[in-house]
This record gives sequence, C-alpha cells and structure tokens, in this order.
Amino acid sequence: MMPRGEERTVDTSATAPPRIVLLGRDHEDEADVAMAALGGDAAVGLARGWRPKPYPYVDPNEDAVACAVSDRACLLVVADGHNGREASHAAVSAVMDLLGEQPRPADLRDEEMFAAVQLIEDRIALATDHDDDRVRWSRTTLVVALRTATQLQWFGAGDSALLVCGPETTRQLPAGARWFFGGGRGRHGLRRSLARGRIGLPRDAWVVLATDGYTDYLPDDLTAEAAVSTALRGVDGVERAVGALLAQARAGGAGDNVGVAVSGPWYTPDDGYDHLSGHHG
Repeated sequence: MMPRGEERTVDTSATAPPRIVLLGRDHEDEADVAMAALGGDAAVGLARGWRPKPYPYVDPNEDAVACAVSDRACLLVVADGHNGREASHAAVSAVMDLLGEQPRPADLRDEEMFAAVQLIEDRIALATDHDDDRVRWSRTTLVVALRTATQLQWFGAGDSALLVCGPETTRQLPAGARWFFGGGRGRHGLRRSLARGRIGLPRDAWVVLATDGYTDYLPDDLTAEAAVSTALRGVDGVERAVGALLAQARAGGAGDNVGVAVSGPWYTPDDGYDHLSGHHG
C-alpha cells in the first residue's frame, strides 16, 4: 500500500526537532492514504477509509495524527473528530505547539498535564466558536504519548487506543474516557476523569496509537492486542509498521477514517548511550 500524499512539517532550526502532522482535511479523496516517517524514530499514517461511513458525518476525514522527536523523547498524537474536523485538527495543533517543540522525557507533573489539557480545550473552543452548528458542536478524541527508552507517559479521552507491544506480550493501556475534548469539562471534571498514566517500558517495545477506524475494523475478529502483535511481528522499520497496521484496517473493510502513530524499539549501540535512532538520550 503506497502513500498518496502527506503533509510534512519540518523545522530545521538548531533548537526544534523534526515533526510530522497529517490532517484529515488534506486527505479527503476516496481511499486516500498518507504515511510519513521521521527516519527510524516514529511514523504516522492517515486514511479516509476504504468503504463509505455507515453513519451520518460532517467531513469526509475528521482524523488527525502527528509525531515529533527530540534527543530526549518521542511524541505521538492521534485524534478522531466527531461532528466535524475542527476539534481534532485544533487539538493536534495545540499539542504540537505545547509539547512538540522539544518533546519532554515522560516527566510531566499532574499540574503541567492539566494545564496543557486546559490549553487544548481553549484552542478547540476558539476553533469551534461559530454560529454554524456544523462547527460549534465539533468534538474529538485525543491520545497523547511521550516515550523514552525506558518510560511511557500518556493522557487522553474518548475511544482512541494506546497499545504497547513487546517481544512477549501486547497490552492496551487505559487511554480513553467517556467524554470528548471540546465539551468544556472544567478543571475538577478533568482531574476526576482524564485518562493518564506512566509506566516503565522495555527498550525493544513498540508504542502504537490508533483511532477507532483501526480498532473497529480488524480482520478475522482479532482483538486490538492480537492485531497489533500480528502486524508488528518481524516488521522492519516504523513506516512499514504503519503500512502493516493500515493494511489490517483495509482488510477489515474500514468504513471509517483511520489514524495511527508508531514509535519503534529504542536503539542502543555499542557506545552505551540510549539513542532514538542517532540521537543521544
């Protein structure tokens, strides 16, 4: 499966790491598929879907995905818009502005996380402040993950998925909640219900974020854990990993937008340093 297009935003200044952002508004043609990778560090993929959506919708592709890397960490983001693309696109753009300039090494304190989430909500509110109901009621799922050689930290809400695939087991982490970004939960509501966590991570683990266009259309009635494990078994490189995940959704007849973001095993060369590809960490 070959990519048909991509939006690749790379800041070549001395302080900013490379980043990729794929927005659904740029990939609305039938069977439109976009894939892009940051070397061997991280990759993202976005597809409109391979069948018509079986439910009422506003925009043809309401998903958005992104990734960025620094010498300390990898940032992965996925969002699945509902009632229009405005909320998902605003949320991903806000995350990249807040965390994508120099991805943090999975060390956000709760207060920093809640402040970031409030700023994301504020950005969505600005994007949806419109008399048109098509815009005003836009909401989105969101999963944000920061990955280092040995740590994974995340937060999210909605029904998108976060999975960790190691050599022996694959597990889905609690990254969802029964609400969507853009609804104005308020500070206390966010504290009570925002999905979040931090775990230790093997260096050879894969980290996968996916919207429900992937998890709802898996072939052969596979669970998300079994599907990710199958897709990544023996795969060589993050872009091929994204291609394998999108191919599964296509085989399952995905009638929805599909967004995935992947970070591959951490590179540990003979010099004893942890590397994200060539970066010292």
